[in-house]
Amino acid sequence: MPRDNDIKKTFEIADDGMQGVIGYFFYVLACKNSADTNTILSNLPKDCIHVTHEWVRFYKPIGLTQAMKSYFEPYHARVCLISVISLFEGALKNFIERLYKTRKINRRPKNNYKRRLEWAFEMALKSDYGSKAMIARIPDLCLHVDHARRIRNLWMHNNGLYDSGYEKGISLSGRAPIIESSYQEYKKAPKKKIPVILKPEGFLGMSLSHIELLHQLHYYIQKKYFGQKKAYSYKALKKGIEWHRLLIGL
Repeated sequence: MPRDNDIKKTFEIADDGMQGVIGYFFYVLACKNSADTNTILSNLPKDCIHVTHEWVRFYKPIGLTQAMKSYFEPYHARVCLISVISLFEGALKNFIERLYKTRKINRRPKNNYKRRLEWAFEMALKSDYGSKAMIARIPDLCLHVDHARRIRNLWMHNNGLYDSGYEKGISLSGRAPIIESSYQEYKKAPKKKIPVILKPEGFLGMSLSHIELLHQLHYYIQKKYFGQKKAYSYKALKKGIEWHRLLIGL
């Protein structure tokens, strides 16, 4: 049987989008590391920046430059990971709606990201797609994706600082959620402000897990609900990286 085209389109949009973010991540990092400070200063707004259509805030370009020198990598990783999570979450919503519309599932998970992830993990853990190493890695992919969700919650709701909600992750067959070692410092002194610091390698690891989990889900959904047993393959489709399509959709 052929793949469901709506499921395939959802998969390809998210897959392309997340790979585009990874390309953007490395490109901007390379530009930042290659840029001369004086060149950066000469291209920044001079004395103020707009924060609404009417309001401006005054600032010193050298202050922004110095702050970025200290915090660029974790902030860049943070912004890019938020984009990856948003693309993945959008794919889950569309997968669920398509399966519900075609009556492949009788009810949808509750309308929040954690519940949709639990639904996705339950399916992905049944997948037999890929090498033995890929199949064995599925639980780790799930834990990484859930960890990214909890970090995003801190960025969105607590200014990137640890709170007690961080440790309330999704457990898988007895495997505990991922907890950063720096969280223990917060637990010892809950009133102390301890920020989540995401390193570039942390961003890359979690992004790869989102992409690989998306492939597992796409394969399992097409196989279970639409009878397609042939796996999606870049090589079989002779698909190179078309950056123009990943970055702007054309």
